[in-house]
Amino acid sequence: MILSTSVKFLRLARLPIRNLHQGRLPSARLFTGNQANFVLESLDNRELIRVHGSEVVPFLQGLVTNDVSKIGSDDGPASIYAHFLNKGGRVLFDTIIYRTNSPDTLLVECDREAASDLRRHLRLYRVRRRIEVDSVDDEYTTWVILNPKTAPSTPTSSNAEIFVVPDPRLHALGTRILAPADMSRTQLAKCFTASGTATTPTAESNYQLLRYTLGVGEGSRELPPGKCFPLEANVDYLNGVSFQKGCYVGQELTARIHHSGVVRKRYMPIRLTAQLDASSSHDVTSVAGAKVGQVFGSAGNYGVALLRIEKALNGPPLTVDGERCFTGRPEWWPEDLTRKHRQAFVE
Repeated sequence: MILSTSVKFLRLARLPIRNLHQGRLPSARLFTGNQANFVLESLDNRELIRVHGSEVVPFLQGLVTNDVSKIGSDDGPASIYAHFLNKGGRVLFDTIIYRTNSPDTLLVECDREAASDLRRHLRLYRVRRRIEVDSVDDEYTTWVILNPKTAPSTPTSSNAEIFVVPDPRLHALGTRILAPADMSRTQLAKCFTASGTATTPTAESNYQLLRYTLGVGEGSRELPPGKCFPLEANVDYLNGVSFQKGCYVGQELTARIHHSGVVRKRYMPIRLTAQLDASSSHDVTSVAGAKVGQVFGSAGNYGVALLRIEKALNGPPLTVDGERCFTGRPEWWPEDLTRKHRQAFVE
């Protein structure tokens, strides 16, 4: 994706922003949306961390699953999805990493509840590198634009102060927006009038519910640190891992699982017939009582669960807390699964 250098963050240019060292976020290539209405929602559970230093790209390259050098190049994408893993190859943090106009500065979006732990994790691994790690939560907020009824086009903004980029995981997840923290929802909505009318999220139309209908887990509650492997969290299907890059923490086991082709559990969407207590996890079992997986997040009659693929898709009916539930193979899973991966489904 070719990034325009003409679009500037005016606010950063006129204020001595602490933490960003006058860095500016680049504009992603924009495509005009054609929807009359779209949902504009503030992601209050997400936080931005600034990672700054002359070695920022090789530093993060050794810590995350994806190839950070892609956003370090001028013709690279504006953002990438990536996981931080522990030494045992299990997921610690799911993140979106954004480039800025400064080659020495990257922004890392993560779950707010895990932000302090991620900053501690980054500082632990910087060793002798001159890398600065701090929050820019007081300067920028994360928003999302989506239209649950159709796959959204990336909308056009009339304001050079905000950063607009398609979600790097799935097109259906909408558009990520990084906006100045002091910009109100009304002010932000006016920036997208050329693309349609911004509407507020509702119980039937919001980002969390959209993720659940797609089967995409996000954040420390749905992806508990140290509990699952990145391929179980669909990092390979969500454009979040590179199997060609060099070593990183947890890489050995991730590569071994990938090349074996055996991933028996994955996060999948689940439809419920009775609402669950969203503050706790719930076991998914067959009608015979065998455990098939676990629900890690739910809203209304939808949720996201880590399930044993073969039993979930080809086994007996499923239940949660004694009530029937349903799942299916997500449409965004690739059709051309390798022979090994297909075999894993029936083992």
